[in-house]
Amino acid sequence: MAKGFSVTDILGGQSKPTAPAGLKMQVVMLPAADIEPNPENSIYEIGDVSMLKADIAERGLRSPLEVLPAQNGKYMLLAGHRRWTACRALTAEGVAGFEVLPCVIRQSQGEDDDLIALITSNATARELTDGERLRQYIALKQALERKKAAGDLNGRVRDEMSRITGDGTGTLGRLNAIANNCVPEVLAMVERGEITMTRAYECSKLYKVQQVTYAKNNYAPLPEASDEIQKAAILYIVDEGMADQLRGLDYVQCCEWNYADGGKFDAQKMQTVTLDMTDNVANAILRIAPAGRSSFTVEQLDPADQNEVIAKSCIYSSQLYRTARSRYIDKKALEKYKAEQKAKKDAERTRQDEDEKWQALARRELEAFDSWPLVTRLKDLGLTIRERKMADSGRLIIAVDDLARFPGHVDGFQYSECFAVRIGPNGERAGRDGDINALEWYKRWYSTGAAIENYIAEDIKRAAMKQEG
Repeated sequence: MAKGFSVTDILGGQSKPTAPAGLKMQVVMLPAADIEPNPENSIYEIGDVSMLKADIAERGLRSPLEVLPAQNGKYMLLAGHRRWTACRALTAEGVAGFEVLPCVIRQSQGEDDDLIALITSNATARELTDGERLRQYIALKQALERKKAAGDLNGRVRDEMSRITGDGTGTLGRLNAIANNCVPEVLAMVERGEITMTRAYECSKLYKVQQVTYAKNNYAPLPEASDEIQKAAILYIVDEGMADQLRGLDYVQCCEWNYADGGKFDAQKMQTVTLDMTDNVANAILRIAPAGRSSFTVEQLDPADQNEVIAKSCIYSSQLYRTARSRYIDKKALEKYKAEQKAKKDAERTRQDEDEKWQALARRELEAFDSWPLVTRLKDLGLTIRERKMADSGRLIIAVDDLARFPGHVDGFQYSECFAVRIGPNGERAGRDGDINALEWYKRWYSTGAAIENYIAEDIKRAAMKQEG
């Protein structure tokens, strides 16, 4: 027989209890097969009892089980589920001495008190897992709240919970936040040991739509509001929330990026508003609030709990532009602006046509470059230098590499490379525009490339204007 309680010591050789059931600390021996686990003990995990089983096999069961009378002559465990499980395992393995077990029979005080008694026996008996602590907290709180409502509990529920579990108010507060605010999926993750209590507490501070993603990734931005939601918010802001300010802005000469500049637009002057749009295309409850001088937040609320946000987006003043412009543009100013723009385009088109005329004359001149007055030809170097008289009576000297001549006919200048220098009316080097006071570096030979055509066109134009003027 293993060490521990002796049947003859307790029962005087009898196998049935001799003390009245429920007598305080009256230890009796009961058949282990007549003892059933308590369904409420599902709060706790039996876990691995191998070490406990070895200890009981060596030293015996040193603490009695606590049981409640059940139906059909059976008893239901109140405390000692792990010890009972270990003893049953020993019996199944053929170890003698654990067919009957020492027990204290308690009388039921009611479902809630029996549950509280079960929790009391487990709360500080061993280190609980996070899942056990959470299930224990929920079950104990519910039981105590029912007793409080029935007038059977004096004082605060939290104080009684702290007394029973040994947890401080901070720990109980975190457990309460998790139990009340976390979605079932997160609670299940705690119970399965997939996340810590700390992670679950962080989840409890978030909106429900964020929690599962945050629990898995430690990061969970709110989903973006749908296009329909954002359109509905824009319509409200334009038509009501910011109508007075938007009505006075310039939609004619400004675009979406600058129409709200200049201090005439301040989103912060709009009051936060909650809109029930469940009957229109948005089919949602929205909360719209300013988020700075030029932006707003739009939150889609859960119709079942308006403290819960299920989507969120930011709306900027640029997104209001099209709708606001269609509402508030000054049509007379728009017509005037269109007329002015047309006049500018016409003038620009005339200028371009005029410029093309000078360009065509310049191309014609440059096409005949080989007929320009020859300054010199350096045959051994393959250079040809020719000149053109300019409108200021000065000269444009152009040097070309004979080998840089395009093969075949080219419309305009026949050479791919050229260098030029400007000579003023006084015969001295001048700036490229004929300025005799230009700095020396501006009077040096310079590469003109394709720009030579524009250069000649400008001089033809100046000559024509001089002749007209």
